[in-house]
Amino acid sequence: MSNSHVLSRSFPLSSRGSDLISWSRNGFIAYTSPVSNSKDNLLLTYLENVDGNSWQLAKPQSITIKLENNFLPELSLVEWSNVSTDLAISDVYGNFYILLAGVGLLDMAKIKSDKPTPSSGPDSNANSPSYELTSYNHMEMIYRDIINQDTTSAVNPGASIVSFKWLNIEKPQIVNKPASLYNLDNQQPNNSPFVYTYGVSQLQPHGVTHPISTKQACVALRQNGQFLLYYQGEHKVEYHKIATSLSDSLVIIDNASIGFTNDKQIIVTAFDSVSQKICTYSVTIDWGFLVESAKRQKLDPHYHTPKEDQKSPKLVVSRISASIPVPTYVDITEDEENSNDNNDKMEVDSESNEVKPKYQLGNLASIDILSASAEKDSTLDILVSYSSEDEFGVQSSTFYRYNLSDESELISSAFGELGQRKNVTAPTKASKLQTLTLQDKLTRSGRAQSIVTALADNYILVYYIDGSVDVIDRSSMKVINGSDEIALPPKSISTVFDVGFNFPEIAHNGPFIAAVSPNMTSVVFAQIASDNPNLSLKVFEKKKYLGLSPKELFATSVGFAFRHAYACYTNTCSDDLLALIQTEIIRLQVLLQKTLTDKKQNIEIIIKKFIESVISESHKAINFQLDAFSKESVDKLLSNPPLQKLLSLQLVLGELQEKNTIVSDIAWIVLNLRSTSFGIMFSLSSIYRQISKKKPIEDSLQDSITRGECIMSLIGNVKWLIDLMVYINQELLQLSNTKQNSSNSKLTIKNSIALPIILSKVPRLFLMYALSSIGRTHDILKRLHKDLSEASKLFTPMKESLNRYFTLCNNSPLNLNLFENYLRECDALITKEQSIRLAGKEKGYSLKVEQKLVCQGELTEDMEQIGTILIDRHAVNINRDMKVADLYFYDVDWLDVGINKHSVKAKGVNDTVIYQYPNLKDSIVPRLRFSKTECIDSLRKIIILVDQKVQPPALKPEIRNGSSNGTNGNARTNKNSSQTDVTNKLRKCTRCRSVSLVSDPLVFDAPSTIGLWTMVFQRTCLCGNAWVNCA
Repeated sequence: MSNSHVLSRSFPLSSRGSDLISWSRNGFIAYTSPVSNSKDNLLLTYLENVDGNSWQLAKPQSITIKLENNFLPELSLVEWSNVSTDLAISDVYGNFYILLAGVGLLDMAKIKSDKPTPSSGPDSNANSPSYELTSYNHMEMIYRDIINQDTTSAVNPGASIVSFKWLNIEKPQIVNKPASLYNLDNQQPNNSPFVYTYGVSQLQPHGVTHPISTKQACVALRQNGQFLLYYQGEHKVEYHKIATSLSDSLVIIDNASIGFTNDKQIIVTAFDSVSQKICTYSVTIDWGFLVESAKRQKLDPHYHTPKEDQKSPKLVVSRISASIPVPTYVDITEDEENSNDNNDKMEVDSESNEVKPKYQLGNLASIDILSASAEKDSTLDILVSYSSEDEFGVQSSTFYRYNLSDESELISSAFGELGQRKNVTAPTKASKLQTLTLQDKLTRSGRAQSIVTALADNYILVYYIDGSVDVIDRSSMKVINGSDEIALPPKSISTVFDVGFNFPEIAHNGPFIAAVSPNMTSVVFAQIASDNPNLSLKVFEKKKYLGLSPKELFATSVGFAFRHAYACYTNTCSDDLLALIQTEIIRLQVLLQKTLTDKKQNIEIIIKKFIESVISESHKAINFQLDAFSKESVDKLLSNPPLQKLLSLQLVLGELQEKNTIVSDIAWIVLNLRSTSFGIMFSLSSIYRQISKKKPIEDSLQDSITRGECIMSLIGNVKWLIDLMVYINQELLQLSNTKQNSSNSKLTIKNSIALPIILSKVPRLFLMYALSSIGRTHDILKRLHKDLSEASKLFTPMKESLNRYFTLCNNSPLNLNLFENYLRECDALITKEQSIRLAGKEKGYSLKVEQKLVCQGELTEDMEQIGTILIDRHAVNINRDMKVADLYFYDVDWLDVGINKHSVKAKGVNDTVIYQYPNLKDSIVPRLRFSKTECIDSLRKIIILVDQKVQPPALKPEIRNGSSNGTNGNARTNKNSSQTDVTNKLRKCTRCRSVSLVSDPLVFDAPSTIGLWTMVFQRTCLCGNAWVNCA
């Protein structure tokens, strides 16, 4: 057999289109190759921002699954775990694999990628490989369950996996309640006559879970009836396996599904082609020693159960029921004559006066178990689906919904009363007997291809072979997309269907794979056996509420805000939601141009107001109040995910406004202030912790190297922070000089970013915090320099890094202490003036002012007056101890903010929001492009040499540890030439287009285990979105 095998692609009979593709909450889409005769059997893609205005699915990345002799098996299952880091895969031979995303082997040279990870038992972790965190598009195989690796022998069809399910996670969930309509009785002029209120609830862990909250497990069912549990042990990431059989007799399972109840039961419903029955089983897991270990780990995370106490988990199976499905051929006359048949047929009698065809041909299409959700009264549902075709050739699908009930609940209370009168009572320890109870049925035209659940199992998605999709609300079993409901505004909003959106057309000519985004705002699909490996992505389309009335626009913005809040609470990537918002903006622009043909300015105002509404409602939807923070809460803001998510949303939507870059500039500045302040304080804490452990005389060269690398990692960010302060002062100086006559000035109070940043509470707090951090760092490093020098322990790494840091601070044209004092004066003045001006204002006015400053970059009349006072105060301060000429002409263009920003052209009406194959762009436009071949590393603020196109695979960048100096922008420090290729790899952000190095460019040949502040951003960009490795 040759060493290269081409995969002949077909559509596995045991697989549905939804089994062959999976979209993770991190935004990565894994799918089997749809191409015939493909050299790849597994592909990975993701949505990426191309230029600030457009999106596309990235070129598919090959994630090859191989057996021995480089044989590529055809895959039948692809499914991400609930935490979106583990990817389960199965092939048509029954072999099972688990890949771990976002990690890399620490010693790639010594570990062959095609060898399975040791996973023979619970105590096999001693020789396990070690991993390091990296971007999610890099994966390592951590488990294999190989049934047959000999490709020359006969394949055992009974080994194929027919059903699979990841277990839930033992962690509480915060979910947002539907946005509820609230009519205002006393509405204010120019305000909306209604608002929406938002709320959240915390749901406890539900379903079946691994006892340890940080570990995962999954279950699978083979065609021969073997039931499998794959689970992680106490520690490490490796998986282990236990198995049992559902039945002692021979079974061949053609159709099956697995689900969970809220009383820790695993329910399996399967059609056995041998007995021709649909059987339902209950499986429970005895987790053994892991239960006690979970309790111990809450007190001691490093607790290890002694080997002699490690009682392995085991599975317990019991059968609940067995029924005969509806016949594949139904003759109405014969059916009536045989009505006395004792077999329990899973069918509901039709209405007596219903018009019936003479006969009907049909078949059992699928069995799908819908697990109980986290809601208190939620129960497990079993859907048994049939596809039928009548004598007229009309196809339809009928879904029978069953509940699992205790048999005691089906007995009338009268029997209990009778037993009491007869002194007969039920035994107290009687085993619980369960049965299936038919709840209802739903018949829809068309033939269903596959059924999945969405949004925490609260909705059912039915894909039909014609490409249409039904969205069914589980609580009411009603189809909610395409509804004729026209009430405006909607009474409640929980999906984009509530504000008029619906599924787009899924164009195909045969079997297809498809997946809906975790936000349920877009769909990806591909036709099987085609010649195109790329997926197509379409966001949902607006079908109702297509007008321009304030009610319609506001309801749409609430729908977007609610979905964004859901993404925040569930830590879900929302890039496709942003693409949907941008698509809606283009639709509105087109409609406005038809309506207001000669009023371009009015069009810009309406679009601007719509974007502002989306951003402000997004703040409200997660209860983030910009006016509720103080100096004491800055530490919390540094690690506040909602703030990061909201600023990231504002950054992208702000870039759509050609004449108002202030919105995106403010978001970018605050995001960088947040990461820079964190980096400084993290590094300062590390340095202080190290020097407190030993005296200066005890310092070693290794200590010097560690601290030196720590200091060098801050150079770029400290430079950025100082230059930002310089730019703010330049703006204030310019505003002061042109105060009397601003007509000839490019900079005015209206387009200044300095004033909104200083006047708004949260950005001002970050500015003051960052300046204070630099001051503390300077004092500690100065004292450390003195102590090491006196002890004759000032080794070269510390000497060079300290010299670099002090030179950077001393060469600034700005007196940082003076500006810090000025900011404190501003803080006191703004607080005093606002308290006076807010007196008598309605509730919530303060928040509106803050949102105007931060989210819109606009100053109210009161704030403009306060801003004028700040400009006058600055003019007085600037003349003290400051060289005005040096400050004014200091070059800070590399920051790429403010009036000299290198703006990306805003989207035109006829431009494309989402590029589709074959019109995909070869490269992205990186943020902070420094030259044709250079970019600013957005995380470290250093200049890196990159491929001009910034596309995978990128050229290996040349590291230059430095950034532009204040005068000529060309000063750099060359990196040590011994840097390895692994360190030189690039990564890019899928949303903000930032480019960064995968690994830290270490200067002093330090060991790679140094914990620098950048390790917090190993997987995510400073905007909160995922990095992807470019090479």
